[in-house]
Formats: sequence, C-alpha cells, structure tokens
Amino acid sequence: MASTTLKSALAGMVALAGLASGAEAQTQGKLSDKSVNTLMEYAWQILPHKFTTPDGKVIEVDKSKRDGNIVPVESGREIIRVAYTSAQAQICEMWEEQQANYDTLMRRELIKKKWTDQQILYITTLHRMTIHAVAGKMRVEEKEGELKVFLEPIKPGEGKCTDEQRTKIREAIIAYVDLDAPKEAAAGQKAPPAAPAAAPKKK
Repeated sequence: MASTTLKSALAGMVALAGLASGAEAQTQGKLSDKSVNTLMEYAWQILPHKFTTPDGKVIEVDKSKRDGNIVPVESGREIIRVAYTSAQAQICEMWEEQQANYDTLMRRELIKKKWTDQQILYITTLHRMTIHAVAGKMRVEEKEGELKVFLEPIKPGEGKCTDEQRTKIREAIIAYVDLDAPKEAAAGQKAPPAAPAAAPKKK
C-alpha cells in the first residue's frame, strides 16, 4: 500500500515537470494535495527528534506536535517542486546547479522570517527526501500500522544524462534563481544543511 502511494506521488511530480520548461516548470501546473501530503508525511517520519547544526545549535522537535513543526501544504508543494529539479541535477551530477537551486530555495524561505527552527529543519528534510524519492533511493514500509521510511545513498555515476537534458536542467535552475530574486539578499546567510535521516525505531 505504501509503495503504491509513493508511486502515485512520484507520478504526479513527473507529470508536473513535463508541463513546461525553464522558469515555467517552476510555476505552472499543480501537484495534487494527496501527492503533496504523502511526501510531506514521509518527510515528517524521517525528521529527527534532535539535530545539531554545524555551529553547535541544537534543534529539538516535538514529534507529538506535527502541525506546529511542518509547513502548510502550499509551501510543501513549492518545496517539492524545487526539490524535483534538484534531484534531476543530482542524477546528472550537476553539483553546482543543484547547490544553487537549494540555496535559492532556502534563502527565500529564510527571508520570509516566518518559520521556526523546527520548520526550517523540516523544509531541508522535505527537500532532501524528495531528491531520494525521485532518484529511486527511498523505501517505504508499513508494518502493523506503523510507517517507516528509509533513504538509501545516491551513488555517483548511477545516472546517465544527455547534453540536452543537462541543458534543460541548467536553464530551469538559472530561471528559478533569477525568478523574482529578492532585492534584499540575506547577506552572509547560508542555507542550513539538511538533517540526516532518523534511524528507524528499534522493536
């Protein structure tokens, strides 16, 4: 059941990506609420209870309060859409483009100054999880009513891309970076690192 739901959500992302190219690929079309909620739930499952940033800041997440620690569906939809492009860049080993795509997403979210540390952590987790899902490196299991999500490593060299594909991905990311670029850049504000997958609970 979980596998079927995941395939349906991924099919929605692929359909969305096929609607347009360049900047339009980031703005046209709409993922169904069902697909968005499915992927957002998977991200919630792997969100760690505690995460320490590189500068030593500790972020603790109360996993009993889901609604207060995630983001609204419309925000989740945008994050997933951007992450789909990041995934294509990673599959094609376009590291600089992927980083630029992620940095732009996080800069825009940080500038809004509306998210808690827990929600920012969730955003980075949803972005990273979507990349693994698109790359076919996410496994979802449901046993006795409990959902478990596992992320597997994405190994370099596994994806094969044509020059045409790389050009389209590069154009899409450049368009996204330039699209409605904030006039007031967050000087010296770096995108936070994505949290590692939470270890599955031991029985």
